[in-house]
Amino acid sequence: YKSINHFKMKKIIVLLLLSPIFITAQVASVDFFVINDGMEEEYLEMEKVWVEFHKQMIAEGKMYGWSLFKVVSTISEEGDSPDYMTLNRFESIEAMEAMWSDMNYEKFLKIVKKKVKGKLSTRKIKKIVEAKVKKSHHSYVIEMTDQTVPSFEMEVGEILQVDAMIQQVDDYEGYETNIAKPILQRNVNDGNLKWWGLTKVSNRNDQALKEITHFTWQIPVEGKEMDWWSEKSSSIFGGEFAYGKLANLVGESRKVLGSGKLQLIMSEK
Repeated sequence: YKSINHFKMKKIIVLLLLSPIFITAQVASVDFFVINDGMEEEYLEMEKVWVEFHKQMIAEGKMYGWSLFKVVSTISEEGDSPDYMTLNRFESIEAMEAMWSDMNYEKFLKIVKKKVKGKLSTRKIKKIVEAKVKKSHHSYVIEMTDQTVPSFEMEVGEILQVDAMIQQVDDYEGYETNIAKPILQRNVNDGNLKWWGLTKVSNRNDQALKEITHFTWQIPVEGKEMDWWSEKSSSIFGGEFAYGKLANLVGESRKVLGSGKLQLIMSEK
């Protein structure tokens, strides 16, 4: 979305009810970026310009928030691993569309120039935002299908874990909700996990991976391990034998295409 064509192309949206950083908004855009070698500094400079625009949109009530995550580590079976992820939050699809329908490049420049109060010239702003820093840009339209409670407010520096899933059976979401979620909720209740969510992909841009059908998200507790296999966990489903059978069904219901740990490095709300 960091290009002039951003104002001309159809905006990629994401239906999201994620916690901390996500829970206050109904709609968001999630964008994964692979940065050209040696241009990470230029990319971050670009985001520092864009955040001024986002601040103004938040102040006007047109956005709920914006966040930037750095990808700390990944395990992936396909393509280049992303370097960063941004999240833009809105009250509704209509609010998001309304903001962009009334926006063009000249208005964007005017907003940013006013926000930086003479620190950057229009020429400098244009040079920063028009720099060819991205090797690829993956956008997914996703909607929340389930999550643990309560919500949790992420702080800069905390980690968000994401898994990209390929659905293998029609009722995959039911396996996550009815088998995985009770274990995850118990871990939240016991202080081993801050939050978990399941999102479904409903659209994507041309560069995005076509195989991905869902994402799961977790906010871990530093120094804590998830309890999956203790007697306390298996007792939820009547014992070790039944739980083992159900766990196998969950594993067979989806394939994990890739996983990543993302660190929150900037946030406006």
